[in-house]
Amino acid sequence: MTKTLNSYPQHVLIVEDDAFIALDIECVMESAGFEIIDTVGRVDRALDLLDQKKPDLALLDYNLGDENSVPIAKKLGRMNVPFMFISGQTRETVLSEMDEEHLVVTKPFVPDHLISHAHSLIEA
Repeated sequence: MTKTLNSYPQHVLIVEDDAFIALDIECVMESAGFEIIDTVGRVDRALDLLDQKKPDLALLDYNLGDENSVPIAKKLGRMNVPFMFISGQTRETVLSEMDEEHLVVTKPFVPDHLISHAHSLIEA
């Protein structure tokens, strides 16, 4: 098993409504030694999951069909869980409803950059 920071796998929640992109993110993160606790594609499912589990990191697609992931991001903030948005939207659009600056990785993402950003968020 590949180890990450602190010599144990970091647990990641992925919120992505496109199955192919979700699978790609899962593969990238698992290859870097992260453990995926779940992958969900809807706001309600993510919020329910966060009532049961606290991930070490979350990766959020901004657009989730007819809703966006801002409610999830705000809950993660209250839980002190680092997160980043992964989106095809502009940074300004993604952060327009947020009170603070957050990392926005644009799609299509570069796997090594995604891993590097994930490590830097966990280390912060």
